[in-house]
Amino acid sequence: MVLAAQLAQGDSGAAFFQAWCKACHGADGRGTPAATTRLEVPPANLRDCRASTAEPEDRWVAIVTQGGAAFGLSLDMPAFGEAASPEQIRSVVRYARSLCGEIGWPPGELNFPRAFLVEKAYPEDEIVLTDRARGQELIYERRVGRRFQMEASARTVFDGQPNAFDGVTGALKYNLWYSLERRALASVGVEATPPFGRQAPWEVEPFFAFGLAPASAAVVQGEVIGTWEEGAGITGFSYRLGVGREIGRVVPMIEAGWDVPTHGESALSLYPQMWIRLSRLGHVAASLGTELPVTGPEPRHPRLIAFLLWDYGDAPLLRGW
Repeated sequence: MVLAAQLAQGDSGAAFFQAWCKACHGADGRGTPAATTRLEVPPANLRDCRASTAEPEDRWVAIVTQGGAAFGLSLDMPAFGEAASPEQIRSVVRYARSLCGEIGWPPGELNFPRAFLVEKAYPEDEIVLTDRARGQELIYERRVGRRFQMEASARTVFDGQPNAFDGVTGALKYNLWYSLERRALASVGVEATPPFGRQAPWEVEPFFAFGLAPASAAVVQGEVIGTWEEGAGITGFSYRLGVGREIGRVVPMIEAGWDVPTHGESALSLYPQMWIRLSRLGHVAASLGTELPVTGPEPRHPRLIAFLLWDYGDAPLLRGW
């Protein structure tokens, strides 16, 4: 622990970092502990921009305040809540995050909870398993650099037909703009589905996605999608909008999805759902809800929707509990 006299030597995040963190994370923050320091788990490299920007500042403050054990992390990370003021802890957190030294990484404050229907505008490192009535999809998302994300998914449908394999999709997303001051971001991307499984023609879907938090704990996310099919051209557009509010470890949400084909009847559905943070660290989460068709072709029946996700970029699956 740091004595009060040591704290008085400099009222800055850099000074606190040298006093509290240097022995484990190294003077430069690269995760190289001092020769006399013995740790069970290698400390984080605070100069790794991917890791230091992906989570909100408040998450870092909570870990420094309560210690690693409070979030299922290493016991080597002590709690500083009784040794320092909230202002001092926040200053050292901001200094630690500044060690990334690169601009252009969207901040974790804009990493909003995942909705079921709307594509997140934030680039992610996640594995997601979704369920929609009798259809399942496994999604792998990989962040590339500061703003790109690659995605691959495979789908199955169990409806009594011999071939349950529905198809695969590849996608690329780019974070076009973000503003921490406005608490908003926007991304563009494209999905491509080749003729595998039950998918007959090539299908390409360019999209625009956005997210914003105009009020405390309230989140709005939306997406506009165009659909092009091989041999048919542009076949329609889809509009998706979701609103949620964070309440502790849960986020109740409601989404609306409006599909407008170039030929045929449009369809509108509502998706009430509950997002739940399962792990203490927050890197494993789940959602459960219902698809409620409002208008569109018959028959229209409610369907169960759910997903389970693991943010593998944040921590291993079995840590953080």
